[in-house]
Amino acid sequence: MSSSSSTTTMSKELSDNVLFFLSHVKNKGFAILETTFKENGWCLVQNDMNAISFVKSGGDQLNSFDIRVTSEKIIVSIPLKNSAYQYASTFENYYDACEYAEQRFIDYISC
Repeated sequence: MSSSSSTTTMSKELSDNVLFFLSHVKNKGFAILETTFKENGWCLVQNDMNAISFVKSGGDQLNSFDIRVTSEKIIVSIPLKNSAYQYASTFENYYDACEYAEQRFIDYISC
């Protein structure tokens, strides 16, 4: 591995660690999502160990991205554009739930 490649990798790891500690999300399993949503003008409106919810700042409170943690699974609920309905998916781990939520959020704001 080249020196610049290892430096870039170390910088990303350091950046991710700083985000983890600066996050306001109580459940640190979702810390990485906070940055993505906030950078795009969304706010954290529910912040518990078992649930987080983001809505567009100054926007419709019905269009929210919600994540709930149960003893058996993690449920990610995403808004359907131009609809009062949400679509929910379940996951067994935080990584898959966060990856899914982040990608669906990017899809949502890109439409």
